[in-house]
Amino acid sequence: MVEGGNGDIGRESGSLVEKSTEINQKKEQEENEEIEKEKPTIKAMSTKLKVLLAGLCISRYFYYTAYSMIAPFFPDEAIRHGVSDTVIGFIFSSYAATCVILSPLSGRLVPKLGARFAYLFGMFGAGLTTLSYGFLDKVAPDEYELFTALAFIIRIAEASFCIISINASMAIIFHQYPVHMQGFVLGITMMFFGAGLTSGPLIGGILYDVGGYELPFYVIGACIMLTVPLNYFVVDKEIDALKEQGSIVELFKTAPGIVIPSIARMNTGIVNSFVLPILSLYLTSTYAIQSKTLEGFIFSILTFGYGVGSPVWGWLGDKPRLLRWSILAGLILVTVSVFFMGPCPWFHIPPYLWLLCVTLFLTGFGTAVGVIIMVDLMEKAKSSGMEDNLALGAMVSGVYYCVYFIGTAIGPILGGVFYELYGFAWTTTAAGFISILTCLLYGGFMVRETHLARKRQEYSDLEKNGVQLSEFPANNEKIPLSQSYPQYTQN
Repeated sequence: MVEGGNGDIGRESGSLVEKSTEINQKKEQEENEEIEKEKPTIKAMSTKLKVLLAGLCISRYFYYTAYSMIAPFFPDEAIRHGVSDTVIGFIFSSYAATCVILSPLSGRLVPKLGARFAYLFGMFGAGLTTLSYGFLDKVAPDEYELFTALAFIIRIAEASFCIISINASMAIIFHQYPVHMQGFVLGITMMFFGAGLTSGPLIGGILYDVGGYELPFYVIGACIMLTVPLNYFVVDKEIDALKEQGSIVELFKTAPGIVIPSIARMNTGIVNSFVLPILSLYLTSTYAIQSKTLEGFIFSILTFGYGVGSPVWGWLGDKPRLLRWSILAGLILVTVSVFFMGPCPWFHIPPYLWLLCVTLFLTGFGTAVGVIIMVDLMEKAKSSGMEDNLALGAMVSGVYYCVYFIGTAIGPILGGVFYELYGFAWTTTAAGFISILTCLLYGGFMVRETHLARKRQEYSDLEKNGVQLSEFPANNEKIPLSQSYPQYTQN
């Protein structure tokens, strides 16, 4: 009797599994049709959201213009005050180091302050510190200690204000834009991030030639300050009433699966930055390039590729079924590009300048996939049971930027050490192997997530259809299938 009953249950479960598969296929078709109807475009946004997007993009552009514009002329001013090359390098890297420390902390701070207030406060502070940098040339040339101390203080303050404002802007995006537009909006804002990095040195050099040391800081600082009133009127004031609190530790405990996407984001930071301290030396020694203008142009190819790739990946990332496949494709593109950048000595290909330029563009394009890793992190956290609120957006943003800036801190160190010991070709090869490892990790993560998602859906559909008996009932007691298979319900 018991065996017959169990057989009937088995046959009924089998038929219900088939039925649930049909239901899933119908749901998928309906979801695809719904996505087609809600394609993320600027035209589909309300006027308020369009103006908000403009404010987010303009502020992001000027933040990173201010960050990168000092490259052509600040080292000369620092040397005039007796600062060594090593200390100049530390002044530059203090920005990334500050962001590494403050990114997770700002994830807790933004919800307490209110996202709108934090966004505008950080913007005002970023403009003020940029203006302050223009006064450093007033320090007497023999005041080495004072100049160095002020340079560090202002640089660290600038990074602090910027990362608070940027993390708050991410929380605002997740709060004010519908889910099917978030990847697209992130892609557009990151395109302006790339544009700021690309045009910053050029704008800084032109303004320096026109008006000396102070003019670049006064112009860009004033531009940042002017974005405050624009954003004041377009960010929803009610968002500051949301004072949710969250914990980074709780985030990782509840959603440990975010570790692998975080590693993928860190890899994009490493690959984006490892060439910064060595590319100029390589261009001079291999191609006898002496023109700083030409060198600057070649440098900008990397960030130009990043700017072009950001909206493309953002558009792909808004399609749920393509999100993780897009991330994996971007990581693979990065891997192939850096192997040919050297090129890898095992390929026995001579170093061509055109090949270097093409691979720099493709590397920038590929690392721009980091834009939608933010969406992957957010979706993984929500699917693991985290409440979808302002605090979660701020925490995920904090993790996202923290791991990225860790990558940008590691990249130049690895690039400099490997280049000195083994040369450019082996340095790019080492970066390629790091990317291969990241691809394997993320590929494994995708396989596991796909398997778990299917099992969760199957058992969820069975429970909805009334099947409550597990395959191995204890003492003939009926228990939910989801409890019988906890490995399929855990994230």
